[in-house]
Amino acid sequence: MKLLQVEMSGWSATPRLPFIISGNAICLPVPSYSLLLGMLGCCLGRVVDFEEVRIGFKYTFDAVCKDLEKRNRLEISKFGTLSPHSKGKDVHIREFHTLPRLLLWINRIDWQASFENPIGTPALGRSQDLLKITNVERVQVNRVDKGEISGTLIPFKPGNRLAGQIVQFAEAFRENDMIGSGRISTGSKIFLAIRHDQKPRVEFANLYQTETGEQFYFHDWQ
Repeated sequence: MKLLQVEMSGWSATPRLPFIISGNAICLPVPSYSLLLGMLGCCLGRVVDFEEVRIGFKYTFDAVCKDLEKRNRLEISKFGTLSPHSKGKDVHIREFHTLPRLLLWINRIDWQASFENPIGTPALGRSQDLLKITNVERVQVNRVDKGEISGTLIPFKPGNRLAGQIVQFAEAFRENDMIGSGRISTGSKIFLAIRHDQKPRVEFANLYQTETGEQFYFHDWQ
């Protein structure tokens, strides 16, 4: 099978852990599939639906760091409009990854030109977490029964004895018909986030290997 392989790197990344909205902003060890879909859409210049593409990835970074960040707080005034909060600004601690590297595989070879000349600048997390596309090429991959995977996100299944962080969040989102009315999740799933420094040998569905020996899980939307 032929896939499109895209390599990206940057200075910082913030794949946030969902539902942590107070206190420290905590990072996931890997990006979510919904975040990757948004990044693909940035390169294409449009919203990418999960049914259009299959995704496999390997994510690595150098270190987890923390920094203080100032926030401009808002409140609703008595006139029903947003205005600066009466208690002023505040400061919180935010995690981020340094020197992230993303190796991405997708089954849309026809999108190659969109990564060679992207319409938008991809970012892994917030708008300042910019990524540089360092290489785009077509690669041959073969399915394997067992493999050594790392820096990725796989569906959690009871009985799998794998080290990783168990997380539950929306697999993907769809835009509402009305502009500005928010998004609808396609369904909540439980995943196992495997760090890049963990390399378990697994027997799992949808494992593939490139001709250079890279092994990865190719996500199947359900």
